[in-house]
Amino acid sequence: MRIILINPPLDSVLRDGNVDPVTSYLFYNSAPLGLLYIAAMLEQQGEEMAVLDAAAELLDIPGTVERIQAFKPDLIGIGSTTVVFDGTVELAQALKQVLPDVPIILGGYHVTLVPDEALAYKCFDLGVIHEGEHTMVEVVEHYKGDRELADIEGIAYRDENDVVQHTAHRKAFRKLDELPLPARHLLPPDLYKPIPVDEHAMPKFAMVSSRGCPHACAFCQKSRTGYRSRSPEAVVDEIEHLVRDYGVKDLAFVDSLFCANKRRVMKICDEIIRRGVKVSWTCSSRVEVVDKEMLQHMKDAGCWRTRFGVESGSDQVLDFISKGITKEKIRNAITWAHEVGLRPKAFFMVGHMPDTHETIMETIAFAKSIPLHDVTVQINTLLPKTPQMETWQREGSKWGRVITETTSESSFWEPTFVPWGLEPKDLIDYHRQFYREFYFRPVTLARHLEGIDNWQDVYKYMQASGLFSFLFYNAEKPSLSMITNFAKTLRQARKMRAAAAEMEYAD
Repeated sequence: MRIILINPPLDSVLRDGNVDPVTSYLFYNSAPLGLLYIAAMLEQQGEEMAVLDAAAELLDIPGTVERIQAFKPDLIGIGSTTVVFDGTVELAQALKQVLPDVPIILGGYHVTLVPDEALAYKCFDLGVIHEGEHTMVEVVEHYKGDRELADIEGIAYRDENDVVQHTAHRKAFRKLDELPLPARHLLPPDLYKPIPVDEHAMPKFAMVSSRGCPHACAFCQKSRTGYRSRSPEAVVDEIEHLVRDYGVKDLAFVDSLFCANKRRVMKICDEIIRRGVKVSWTCSSRVEVVDKEMLQHMKDAGCWRTRFGVESGSDQVLDFISKGITKEKIRNAITWAHEVGLRPKAFFMVGHMPDTHETIMETIAFAKSIPLHDVTVQINTLLPKTPQMETWQREGSKWGRVITETTSESSFWEPTFVPWGLEPKDLIDYHRQFYREFYFRPVTLARHLEGIDNWQDVYKYMQASGLFSFLFYNAEKPSLSMITNFAKTLRQARKMRAAAAEMEYAD
């Protein structure tokens, strides 16, 4: 069969005809590995595969439909999260108009979490629940006439009476080493570009070493999904493959949690060092898992940055959102990462259910008090089937109000839920203020100056000026006053860097 798998278009492209810089840089800067794993499985079965990342290519609905039609598929698969589901429905409806006899399979977190709601849209013929590699092989067998739908575990579908039926649960596949490597050859290799603060060496690719997450963070749709990991040997086999066959120089491990277990991470680092693999990489960490020994070993094995999910600088809020960490643990982990040279980055949110003016200002002050190299700040969004959504459904009126029921990729930058005592404008203002106060400091700019060695480095920052002006001031382009303020702070940062260099030379 001819099968095409789709990462759907962005809502902002569909709505405005273009994409805002935040979405462009922060949401779609790496390949959709979930689709590429499924494509690899189906290629092993002899199917003729194509993958289209409409989001990364900034395609609208007509452009996406045209590309799909040109492939002449026998089967279409679309992967969708909650935040792009409206656009996914629009795409599937358009496809049914021009390809009415081609089945459309829906996969991804949204249909997994709310299958009845998702399949209420009759443009979808079937939903794949949870991971899709083995399920899609059997779905294809069904459309070839070799298997009944009721015999396929892990799907939802409408019967002849239009009633959504659920088949038996498919157990999570644990032998991840047995999966084929993602079919990266089905996408253009130069389609994805990291944001300047995350660019270390090019080409840069993404990969995963584990699946799921054992933790229960209140805001996350991956909460309590369990944890499975690949062996260190298999992980480094793939790294060697990427370096050898794609010329990769930098890797981003995009696991929900790479540093879940110290022993496993140390073994991966041992294997990289033993084989002499020359590649730099980044990963995500939990602050209570790492210690200085572990971080140093990661650095020795090529890691240049680790990312921490911090979310708040208030112990009260951290406890409410079930992070299982404290400010003291956060400070220790980030200080160790900074001391060994790992340029730590942290993720924060404003607008948690118990947030107040005071807790948000406490969070901003905390971020500035620890040696972070970079931050990403989002506005809290209530997503389906998350622990905080369960709290909202039980006692929502206690915590705030939902000001819009719809979600899109811009939800994390525009308020959808607002805690009592705050207004939507407050969250937007705090979001921008967080970025300005963190980055417009000599100490932060001095840390970035350390990574600027030539005009090419300068140019990559200039290319992202639209992103920075949006995050700092909610403006499309930097104004003269922004540039003047930046230049003033930059001069101070250069003086700091020069003074530090003199002290190092004197020592």
